Amino acid sequence: MRKQTIFPAPPNIAGYLASGKPRCLFKRRRTILEGVVRNLKTINQFMWGYQEHFRIHYEILTQSVFDTIGFEGKPKVFLVGLAMSDEDVQHEVCVEPETGRPDQGFFSSLPERVVEGIPKHPNQQMFYGDPVTTKEQPENIRRQVITEEVLALLASEDQRSGLRSFASLAAPVADHYVVTVIQIPQDSLAVHPVIRYRWMQEEAETNLLMECVRKILRQAEYETYRSWPDPGRTLGNDMQLEAEEIAVRAAKSLMRVPFIAGNAMNQGLFEPLEQVTKLMYEGQICRGRIILAAADDPNLDHVLRLSNPVPLRQVRWLRKLLQMATRETALISGYDTVYGLGSTSDISSEPYAIDVVDRHQWDLRRGRNVLMHMRAGRPALPKEPISNERLAENMTRIFENISEASIARAKNVMDILFQLGRGSMIVFADDAAEEAERLKSQGTQIVPAALNKELLERATSIDGTIIADPDCVCHAVGIILDGSANAECTPERGSRYNSAVRYVGDGSQGRMAMVLSEDGTLDIVPLLRKQVDRAEIERAVVDLEASDLESCHKVRNFLTKHRFYVLEDQCERINKALDRIENEPTEVGRIVLITERFAQNPNMNDSYFKQPKKGRR
Repeated sequence: MRKQTIFPAPPNIAGYLASGKPRCLFKRRRTILEGVVRNLKTINQFMWGYQEHFRIHYEILTQSVFDTIGFEGKPKVFLVGLAMSDEDVQHEVCVEPETGRPDQGFFSSLPERVVEGIPKHPNQQMFYGDPVTTKEQPENIRRQVITEEVLALLASEDQRSGLRSFASLAAPVADHYVVTVIQIPQDSLAVHPVIRYRWMQEEAETNLLMECVRKILRQAEYETYRSWPDPGRTLGNDMQLEAEEIAVRAAKSLMRVPFIAGNAMNQGLFEPLEQVTKLMYEGQICRGRIILAAADDPNLDHVLRLSNPVPLRQVRWLRKLLQMATRETALISGYDTVYGLGSTSDISSEPYAIDVVDRHQWDLRRGRNVLMHMRAGRPALPKEPISNERLAENMTRIFENISEASIARAKNVMDILFQLGRGSMIVFADDAAEEAERLKSQGTQIVPAALNKELLERATSIDGTIIADPDCVCHAVGIILDGSANAECTPERGSRYNSAVRYVGDGSQGRMAMVLSEDGTLDIVPLLRKQVDRAEIERAVVDLEASDLESCHKVRNFLTKHRFYVLEDQCERINKALDRIENEPTEVGRIVLITERFAQNPNMNDSYFKQPKKGRR
């Protein structure tokens, strides 16, 4: 039986943490994590000496990747280890971290499930002509079964806790097979559409986020396979991929998905698209659509058909053809050749398409769902679309006594803007009539008229902003807005968005804007933070005051996530509790995460707490 083992912190972890790298990896302004190394630590559920450092590194890396692609969910990373044999090990199943849920007892049935699952695994029926692969088959099946059984055990816990678990292929580290698990909030994951397809006779699904998670887990698997230096002993070395590199590799994998039904031979569209969107044609920027379809698709209506298809690898020729394309009349392309120009007539099964929106900027979409933005070589998820409930809450807080009917009309206006698919902006204002009069020299004042599809189609065909009142009655079109620059303006966004930010401010003047960009992204300005339950914040503060170093993690993370809503007196109590917790005596080798101290946000007020419901007219 192995004794409890004392291991030092990695030789370079102090420098790694002190260098500020975790600060860079966590780009959220509300959270800054710094590591403090306290010499040595006793490990009870021992797999190898640097297991805690390995896990923390991958939790930080996962968060950094999420920040890079614009995903709002917060990941949880833990390790599950299954002993290779019951000889000379203290625990047959180990979990890192040792405290929290799921714990060691949760996986107590794992050894028996693996023993039962190995002879039943479908790959037992596979036969290979390669002798090396045949020799490796038993070990590969064992590793697959361990991972599958870990996920099977987590399935019920995921449903209970609202999470979704992803796991690496089990890999041997010392005397254990180790599985790295990443858990993501299901509600954050569900807002992003997935691509469903068939692969190797099985149903599969993916999106940019899932591909990123799989790349992270593959790197974790490779690192656990390494015998020297021990996984987790050297952090941040040049052999490990950075967050941006993982995101780009994930985008490349996504663009190898079989988008065309019945044709799985997609060798990769990422490189040709990146190359062609960088090119100018006689000084002109490319804007158009590429529809991915089979050459004989009966739903295609060709405007012209090439007698000799053009290979995608001939990017200059492809760029010339793309100059003819528009959103309505697109290039028709397979995975490696362009067939012609046209459109699709079957809207019940819309094809996947590439929208080239600007130089070195393109989107992967299907119908109205944008699946991935590519901007200057950097992939990102589309912003979460605003729900009917979120729009209603936002308008109710900005416009006092607004009616249900007016909110429904505003939602209809938003849907029409999406259908029109052109860059545009509408400002809803309590003082719309007065503002139309004041700004008439900077646009066109009209006789008040209800916003409808025909009016919107005409008004969005010219530059400037539409001004309407909260009941969706239009008072002016083509208005050039004024307003002072403020902290919410950003050079990362276009002039239309920044103009809205300057004009409507924080909504306190009874104004709200809908800004639709050329690439189909909608912004509501201002989109007020969601309201929270005042009592829930207070309970969390009380729980933190009663916590210690072992039990504080969940409530500390909750308060960090809800930092904006914490009031001044609660900040003082939280900081006092953190001072006590982080200075508790600890075992040597323990990494203590130091949380940025709390201060009340100057923009926080009682309107961000849930109020008793009032009837609306």
